[in-house]
Amino acid sequence: MKFRPLILLPLAAAPLLADVPEAKVETGHSASDAGFKFDSILPPATNDAATGAKFTVVSGTMDPNSGGLAVLNDGKIPSGDDEPRANFFFAGQGGRLALDLGKDVDIASLATYSWHSGERSAQNYKLYAAAGDAKAPAAGEDPATVGWVEVATVQTPADRTGQHGVTISSKKEGALGKYRHLLFDIKPNQDPRGFGNTFFSEIDVVEAGGPELTRYKAPEKQLTTFETEGGEFKIILDSTASPDLLPWFKEKAIPALQEWYPKVAHLIVIPGKTPEAPKTFRIELREGQIIPGRDGIPGYASGEQIVVSSKFMRDQKDGEALGCLIHEMVHIVQFGSGKRAARGVPVWFFEGATDYIRWYLFEPERNGTVIRNPDAVKYDDSYRTTANFMEWVMRTYTKDLIQKAHIAIHEGYSKDLWQTWTGKPVEELEKEWKEDLRKRLEKK
Repeated sequence: MKFRPLILLPLAAAPLLADVPEAKVETGHSASDAGFKFDSILPPATNDAATGAKFTVVSGTMDPNSGGLAVLNDGKIPSGDDEPRANFFFAGQGGRLALDLGKDVDIASLATYSWHSGERSAQNYKLYAAAGDAKAPAAGEDPATVGWVEVATVQTPADRTGQHGVTISSKKEGALGKYRHLLFDIKPNQDPRGFGNTFFSEIDVVEAGGPELTRYKAPEKQLTTFETEGGEFKIILDSTASPDLLPWFKEKAIPALQEWYPKVAHLIVIPGKTPEAPKTFRIELREGQIIPGRDGIPGYASGEQIVVSSKFMRDQKDGEALGCLIHEMVHIVQFGSGKRAARGVPVWFFEGATDYIRWYLFEPERNGTVIRNPDAVKYDDSYRTTANFMEWVMRTYTKDLIQKAHIAIHEGYSKDLWQTWTGKPVEELEKEWKEDLRKRLEKK
C-alpha cells in the first residue's frame, strides 16, 4: 500500500471561488483485499453525512449490471474484486453523478472508494459543489457557469488495479466549505474493450463537528490449509465470506478433494507433454454474484484458484456441490500451472473431458450424463453430452482417450485427431454413438 499526495488548486474563474479553500487530494492503493484500509486513508464510514442522502444520475447511463445508486452510501463494501452488483458504474463514456445532502453541511472532507481487478479500478473525476437550491447542470454544461464551485480533480494511478481510496479535504485548517450539493463529473479509464468505467464502491461525506464516525472493519481472513496424503499437494480454503460453510467443507468437501486431486493429476498429467499440476491451489467462498453480470453461476476456476458461490454450496450440500468442486478442481490440473489451452482448442472439448472425470469417475452413481433423446444431441454439445460421447469412445475404441485429450488440449486440437485415435472420422463416430444410445433406450 502506497500513499500519493496530490495538491490541486481550484480554478479562479467564478467569484465564489475566492472563498473556496485550496483542495488537498490524497490517494491510497492496495493491490489486494485490504478492506479499503490504506496507509493514510481511513476505511468507509457507516454513519457519515452521505448516509441516507440522495444520489442522482444527472447525465450518462448507469450500467444495467451495476448495483445501483444505493450501494454508494450503504456503508458496505464488495466481497470481491469484480462484483458489479456491489458497485455503481456508468456505461459508455461516463457521466455525472449528483449527491443531495438535504441541507447545507459544513464539509470537512469527502472520500471515494473503488475496487476492481482491471481497468475499472482507477478513479477519474472532477468534483463540484453548490449550496442552497442549486440545480444540477445539464449534460455538457460547465457547472462553474451556473453557480457551482470546482473543488478538485481526481486521477488515481490507472496502471494499478485493486482497491483505490481518495480523500479530498482542505489544504489549510478548516473545512472545504458549506454545501448541500456535490457533483461528480466522472470519466472512464482507458480500455480498448470499452469497459473502463470505474467501479465505485462507496462515497463518504464527513461533516465538520459531526458525530463520531463508525468505520468499516474488514473481517479477519479465515484461511485453512489442508494437505493431501503424503503432503504432495496443499489446498487452502478461504472461508472469510462464509464461515458457516467451513464445517461442511472440513467434513465433506476437503476429504473428497484431498483424495481426488492426486488421482486426477496422476491420471491426466503426462510428463514432458502436459503441465504439472500445481502443488497448491486455493478455494474462495464468495457471497453474491461471482461472475460479472451473470447470476446463478456455481463456480469457476482461474489459475490456481477456485471461486464458488456460497449460496450454491449451501443449497446443494446434498446435491451437486461436491461434483461442482471436482469439476473446477480438474480445471486446476488442466490449466492451474498458467498454461492455457492451445490456440484453437474448443471449449466443448476440454469441458467434456472435465465432465467425464466428474460424472464417470467421481460420481457415476448419479447418472448425470443420461441422454433421453439421441436425435437432439451432438458430440460437441459440451459438458455432460460430450462426456457421454467420450465415455462411449473409450468403451468402444480407445481406453486412454482422456489422456490423449489432455495432450491435445495443450498441443492442439483438430477433428482429424479422432481418425488418428480410433481409425474413424468423428462424424462416423457420432452416428455410431447415437445408434448405441437408441439401442440402450429400446432395452429399457
